[in-house]
Amino acid sequence: MISAKCTKTPIEPKEPLTPLEQLPEATQVGANTLGCLVDGEVFTPKGNVYYKGIEKPRYTEENGILRLRFLNLKDFEDKWIYIYLYIKNGVYSIGNYTDIAYSSQNSTYPAFEIYNDVQNAFTKFYIDSNSLHYIEITKLDLENKIVSGLFEFTVMNEDKTDTIKITDGRFDLNNLFIQ
Repeated sequence: MISAKCTKTPIEPKEPLTPLEQLPEATQVGANTLGCLVDGEVFTPKGNVYYKGIEKPRYTEENGILRLRFLNLKDFEDKWIYIYLYIKNGVYSIGNYTDIAYSSQNSTYPAFEIYNDVQNAFTKFYIDSNSLHYIEITKLDLENKIVSGLFEFTVMNEDKTDTIKITDGRFDLNNLFIQ
């Protein structure tokens, strides 16, 4: 008679990941990823059938304008969070850019918006130019349509009564639309 005895090894619970550990890695391969912390909470793009989490990134070659737009409509209760990254001009190579607000002759566009589904209203936030704000382009490959970088900035609402810190941002996008 053969007897087998099984012993169970207790499984130790894993420590939960920190918010920073939940972000995608800062890569430069066109992985089509983005992540940042919004007041310490993880933000990654999450869309649905009608709204894309990552809109097609756009680059205007003539004047070096770079426009990126991201949406998370799932992780923030009744709110949709939009992040807009705009470098006004002069993006022709890797480097650090601080002229990141986007404006036209008639208006200035927000860098961050919150859509409240319950109130059916947008709250717009603009770059706080008195705080640290930058987008660092770590790769700009027009031939393969890849743009990668890091970003950080603080935004404030129109009344200047509320601020939001966007930190530890990173993106690695493919399919760059070049105009």
